Amino acid sequence: MKVAAILTSRVMEGICKLPGVATMDWCDRAAAAFCRLRHPSTALVALATLDTRGFVLDVETAGAAVSTDDVPNAADAFLQIDRLRESSATPPREQVPADANLVDLRQSLSKGDWVGWSIGPLQEGLWHVASAAPQGLLGAGNPGPLQRRWSQFKPVDVLVSATAIPGTKPGRWLIAEVGSSEPGFRESAREMAAMTACLPMLAHRLYAAFGKDPVNVHASLTPREEAVLWRLVSGMKVPQIAEELDRSMYTVHDHVKALHRKLNAKSRGELVAKALGHSGAGHEFQTTANGMGK
Repeated sequence: MKVAAILTSRVMEGICKLPGVATMDWCDRAAAAFCRLRHPSTALVALATLDTRGFVLDVETAGAAVSTDDVPNAADAFLQIDRLRESSATPPREQVPADANLVDLRQSLSKGDWVGWSIGPLQEGLWHVASAAPQGLLGAGNPGPLQRRWSQFKPVDVLVSATAIPGTKPGRWLIAEVGSSEPGFRESAREMAAMTACLPMLAHRLYAAFGKDPVNVHASLTPREEAVLWRLVSGMKVPQIAEELDRSMYTVHDHVKALHRKLNAKSRGELVAKALGHSGAGHEFQTTANGMGK
């Protein structure tokens, strides 16, 4: 129980650092937070709409992260990027080498396909966490969608989880999967307990960032817009931001205008509030006390 509590605390720390607004790599960062469950590990996080059978109707956004020997903890890599963002004009995405396997995993949930595991009743306020290996979902013979999705990572097990998001259209789910090749992951009860504890908070953060309506990809902040936003949050003025990012004040003003438009903010104070997750959407979210799924 003590280990599960420590794992929960580590993942929660990563979740609490997620932006309060939609960014192009939001789900990548969420996946990095779940990589704190085990080293080495790989994680997939997606916001998708499923029908009652578990078939994908739409994937709004998805992300993936990996913990390797070179990067002991993927979430720590993003913390390093945060520090670089404070002192460099280089966008976060340029700091992380592309990984073909992660790209494939990020794009593995496709419209019309079965998610690959049974979620159970698609009811608001419920969540579900399960281990794939004991259910035979990673068997070599006649591989299903989950096995095909994770084949390049060769995990001994994959924890699969989902939670319905209250206040949004029916079937809109947060989906998270974590796989590891580490033999001890076959005994993953502690990781499952931590994942169960963290799902509601992650759903809350996702709802605060993306809102109750389907995601418009053009409304997500670009790395450059996000760099400007966090400098505004820190109290910097446009001339200071322009100098630090080595951009003209006209360019920075354009980014600020785009931020106001994308975040539907009418003032600088409202812009900062939304950046920190203090928006109407986030306060509407309620998690039921009897939230355990199957």
